[in-house]
Amino acid sequence: LVAASDRMFANWADIPSVIEAPCGDLYAHWLDRISTQPYAYGVRIGRSTNGGKQWKSIGWLHDDTSATEHGFVSLIPDDDHLRAFWLDGRAMAQPDGRMALRTAVLEGDQVRDEQILDDNVCTCCPTSAVRTPVGPMVVYRDRSPREIRDTSFVLRNADWWSEPAPVKADHWLMPGCPVNGPSIAAHGSLVAVSRFTVIHHEAQVVLRWFNDGSVQAGREIVLDQNGPVGRCATVCTKDSIYTVWIGLEKDQTVLRLAEVSSTGTIMMRTTLCPIDGGPSSGMPRTLMSGGELWITWAGSNRIHLGRIQVVD
Repeated sequence: LVAASDRMFANWADIPSVIEAPCGDLYAHWLDRISTQPYAYGVRIGRSTNGGKQWKSIGWLHDDTSATEHGFVSLIPDDDHLRAFWLDGRAMAQPDGRMALRTAVLEGDQVRDEQILDDNVCTCCPTSAVRTPVGPMVVYRDRSPREIRDTSFVLRNADWWSEPAPVKADHWLMPGCPVNGPSIAAHGSLVAVSRFTVIHHEAQVVLRWFNDGSVQAGREIVLDQNGPVGRCATVCTKDSIYTVWIGLEKDQTVLRLAEVSSTGTIMMRTTLCPIDGGPSSGMPRTLMSGGELWITWAGSNRIHLGRIQVVD
């Protein structure tokens, strides 16, 4: 396997991935240690041109191999290539250095056009990205000098990137990383972002969506304010938005699912199963395929997979 290595780094919140590029090639990413220091790791990229039968390592995603953290990658199709977003800690090797959000293009065996999108972000909250009708868009947990850790986004329009801006100004003052990133999904002109946040000392899972407009001009609805753990995962169809998260029910952490129509009506909100609220449950993930909603989560030392028939 391309990822076979005695230097691989395992992190319950920073998960490897595989994605198909517009050309049909497969790309995979995983974490590898850069040095023997506890959190010195980087992102390796592999490529397959024959449907996964054979893989070739194309090296590091980033042009830095300092003994710092690099991870929490999102890979998406972008025109005729792939685009990567990740958290990059190279500046943290310096006094008062900060974690940054970076992006680069993957094309063939090359990684090019690496650049910084935000030079001060939360250190270990997963990122999420999607191709919108306007261009690629990434959402992530930001970090202000005052330790406000709201969800922000950056959007590429034509040849320029927007300045980082909040999805919604929640003003969550948090002196440490909550390891709880947002999730973004799109279908046509419908774009949806789910996030875990704290507003007026109340933990919430919130869904925000917009059609042919800006994020700030969108609408939003609270899906859960009963002390949820969060770790949202969202997908869209042309008419509905589906969000999975870890919630709380009668002192038991559970996996929850909500369906919200594109007009903002909660069509369904249900509990799927009990789940551990700690790191052992990992990060639930969702995928829409063939009119079915697929959901994965961790528990009891195994990966669980469920599916629900929906109207696509």
